[in-house]
Formats: sequence, C-alpha cells, structure tokens
Amino acid sequence: KGKWYAPKIDNPEYKGVWKPRQIPNPGYFVDEEPCVLPAIDSVGIDIWTMSKGILFDNIMISTNVGKAKAFADASFKLRHELELKQQPKSAGGGFFEDAMDFALRNMAAVGVTAAALLLASIWCCCIRGGGAPRAPTPEEKKQARLKKKAEAEKKAKEEGEEEEEQTPSTSMSARFSIPYSSNSRNDSDSDSE
Repeated sequence: KGKWYAPKIDNPEYKGVWKPRQIPNPGYFVDEEPCVLPAIDSVGIDIWTMSKGILFDNIMISTNVGKAKAFADASFKLRHELELKQQPKSAGGGFFEDAMDFALRNMAAVGVTAAALLLASIWCCCIRGGGAPRAPTPEEKKQARLKKKAEAEKKAKEEGEEEEEQTPSTSMSARFSIPYSSNSRNDSDSDSE
C-alpha cells in the first residue's frame, strides 16, 4: 500500500504562485549618482535619557578648524559667562560658617551635646577610679595557687569516680561474653526466611 497522500483535485482558477500586488509609485526614481549628497542644512540629535534640562544649541559642522574655533569663541564663551552670572551664588563661605549657622539654629541640641561630652570627659579623666590596678601581694598569689590546686584535685577525684562506676559494667560484659560465630547467624537467617 505505501504512504498515504491526500488526493489532489484540479483547481480551474489557479493562477500560479502568489505574489504581492504591484501598484505604480509616482515618486519613484532611479538615483544615478547615490554618492553625491545634497547640502545638509540641519542636524537631528535623538537622545533617550531620564534627565531633565539637557539643551543643545550652536551646533557647527565644518572641516576648517580655525572657523570652528572662531565660532566657539564668538558664541560659547560669551554665553557661558552670562550663564555663570545668572546662577545663584551660595551664601555659605565654608565649613566653619555652615557649622556656626547650624549651631545658631539648633542651640538646645548643641548645648546638650556639649554638656554631655564635657561631663563624660571629666568622669573618664578625673573621677573614674584610683588609677592603675595594684599588683597582687605574695600572700594573695599563694592563696590563688592553693585554690587552683584544690579545684584540680576535686576535678580529678570526680573523674576517677565516674570511671569506677563505668568499669564494673564493662568488666561484667567482658567476663560473660559469648563468642559469636558466623555460622550460627547464617543458620538463624535461613530458618526465618
């Protein structure tokens, strides 16, 4: 029998392979010299950014460096000086003046902080204690050694008692241990199956 194929029937309206419809374009022309470009009289700049306030002006395209520099001197420098004059000047003259301004605006907080720092400095330097710790006397050293020795003896005695409690149980199991044979195990395993 072989592979099955769908039966084909003739289509009397078949016109061939489909092609898109061709319509006349009145603006179409063949460019004989594509390398010759018309004069450029404008520049388009497309910038995709999330920042506001980006401006471009005075764009110049030239092959003459001297003309470009003269144009920049005539336009950019003058405009830049005007922009600098229009910007508001900062009132602060430096860190010290900013700190003084903050202190004048927050007198209570600055006063409490200064008092706390002063009291903490006085306590740490003067009132805290009697100076450096004193060295132990020979009698105190002897008492510390005896105390350490007594603690070590007590610990050794406790460990000895724990070993004595464990020793009888292990010795009994060693005296009455039954030898284990692998044959007896195999026989019991075969019987249980």
